[in-house]
Amino acid sequence: MMKLQLTLDGENAALETGRFPDGAVWARLLPPLRQQAETLTLRATAMRNMDDLMLLAQVMDAVRQRYTLRLTTLELPWLPYARQDRSMRDGDSFALKVFAGFLNQLRFDRVTVLDPHSDVVAGVVNNLSVIPQHQCLQHSDNLSQKLGDGLMLMAPDAGALKKTDLLARHIGASEYGILGKHRDLASGALSGFELLKGNVAGRDVLIVDDLCDAGGTFIGSAAVLRQAGARSVSLYVTHGLFSKGVDHLLTQGIDFIWTTDSIADPSVASQRVEIIDTETIFRSKSKGAAHAI
Repeated sequence: MMKLQLTLDGENAALETGRFPDGAVWARLLPPLRQQAETLTLRATAMRNMDDLMLLAQVMDAVRQRYTLRLTTLELPWLPYARQDRSMRDGDSFALKVFAGFLNQLRFDRVTVLDPHSDVVAGVVNNLSVIPQHQCLQHSDNLSQKLGDGLMLMAPDAGALKKTDLLARHIGASEYGILGKHRDLASGALSGFELLKGNVAGRDVLIVDDLCDAGGTFIGSAAVLRQAGARSVSLYVTHGLFSKGVDHLLTQGIDFIWTTDSIADPSVASQRVEIIDTETIFRSKSKGAAHAI
């Protein structure tokens, strides 16, 4: 369920949302209402669908009816439709572009997104500001310490290679590994997992990616890494959908999981799953922006 957090001139403002009997959603500001406001920040955590976008639009309409805003910022821990960043087959829609078209009509001065799935986002979302992957995971002290102690980075496929390289440069890692796989576009079936680069024998390995859905990529990757002699295999994903649950991963080769609460249910946290609070990530970003100004 989406969580909306509104601040006006740096102070929290209360909201109420609901759904009419016919299924239409509604949103409104709650008293006490400020006399004036110039800056707005609206965070929409775990936005999933067009009903959530409609709630977002209604909040912005309610605020703009009352105040003349000078600066508006939308914070999106998770960007819906980011995985549909192109037309993969004849007859497909470009869903990300469609969604971005609606979002752009809300006229935010800045849209800040955590670790988006694709660089295509920058071409379709207006006034985009990105918090990269390495800035997200550094907010886990536990993970940062393990990386400092030599936890080996592993890109699960070619799509994750660019981000893994940037992360390695950021933490000063002298090496990282690369895995390969094949995905059938028609069925989505995965096959052909292989270790393309990196000696993992006796090493603790961290697979790094932006998101996990069912987890097939990471289960297949863990099997290959263990066959190559890895001592342990852990996983970091910024966005944990976990559509088959975290136990699906933890019982099939993954020793530990780090993710944020951008879309993951915080209740999945356990001795083997750490949830990184996106509040700390956005707060750090805001402080950095203020310092830059």
